Amino acid sequence: MTFIILDERWDSINDGYFVTEMDGYPNPATTKIVDYPGSYHGGACGFAFGDGHSEIHRWRDPRTTPPLRIGIPLNQPSPNNQDVIWMQNHCSY
Repeated sequence: MTFIILDERWDSINDGYFVTEMDGYPNPATTKIVDYPGSYHGGACGFAFGDGHSEIHRWRDPRTTPPLRIGIPLNQPSPNNQDVIWMQNHCSY
């Protein structure tokens, strides 16, 4: 259940990789969003996993899907964001 690749929002792309912040894991009060995942599939994102399967995951916290814009601030605190917690639980750490 470890994701390898995902859709990243065009306004969040600033380098060649996606960051799922793990500082403080598993404390949900310390979660933050470094890069924003895509939400192009009806508020959801495509993930490809290491075992070969893929899935679409729907985002639940509005902080994960702010409006698209040039210059979106990255590396933002997002305490108790269940979407960040989901990504933390499904990334390599």
